[in-house]
Amino acid sequence: MNMPIERSLNAPVTPVGRDLSGMPEAFRRAYGATKAFPDDLMGEVIREDYPVLAYRGQRRINPRSRSSCRIFAVYPDLETGLPRIYGMDSGIEHGNLVVTLVDPRVRQVQEQFGPVKFRKPDGTKGTHYFDLLITHKTGRRVAVAVKPTSRLASGRFLAELEQIRRAVVPGLVDEVRLVTEQCFSRTAAMNAATYLRFALCPDTEADARLEETVAKLEGELTIADLIILSRTGSRGFRAVYRAIFERRLGLVSSGSINLHSIVRRPQ
Repeated sequence: MNMPIERSLNAPVTPVGRDLSGMPEAFRRAYGATKAFPDDLMGEVIREDYPVLAYRGQRRINPRSRSSCRIFAVYPDLETGLPRIYGMDSGIEHGNLVVTLVDPRVRQVQEQFGPVKFRKPDGTKGTHYFDLLITHKTGRRVAVAVKPTSRLASGRFLAELEQIRRAVVPGLVDEVRLVTEQCFSRTAAMNAATYLRFALCPDTEADARLEETVAKLEGELTIADLIILSRTGSRGFRAVYRAIFERRLGLVSSGSINLHSIVRRPQ
């Protein structure tokens, strides 16, 4: 004889709601009132109101696309330090841009550089816009074409790029460079983008406290310990991030920069 089916086993279970509104009060009763470390920097940093520089690309970016993303980001302009709108056609372009902006050898960048007229391999006329024009502090100019590796398998774009290179080197630029998603890591791009956002809002008070502490450092420690040691409070992480990219603090560990990353005084 078959046992009757227990239908309640398959019935949907409605979770019982939990009221968490009293948790902060319960924590205070159990552990006491929480407060910042003594002499920590308090309050938020307010940036002065600066005008945002307009997009400088020589080709209009259509914000609508079904096959790729469109990114308009505000990062510092390398020459003026003012916030500036950068426009990109894809995530790979964005990654290449941010790692270029944090390169100390670079003086200025421009997106969507062109138009460049060239002769295609079949003899017809073509027009091309480079995704980025990099001007180094030495004066060297590098035109960058960004493409995912999946678009290079046929060899068609590589053949066109060679014709484009012949049309612009050395008249307009010193070098033509091809960049794919394999030319930089996502972690490096994420770290660079985070620094560029923090650089838009400088904090001289936190930076000064951090610099005093770093000057006395011996050995290595985590970013969390450095924030406590420098008494920079909630503003310390941004100050440490800026110090790492501005070569005022050495980064020992690799990967995504976080509170557990190891740092030391620069050599």
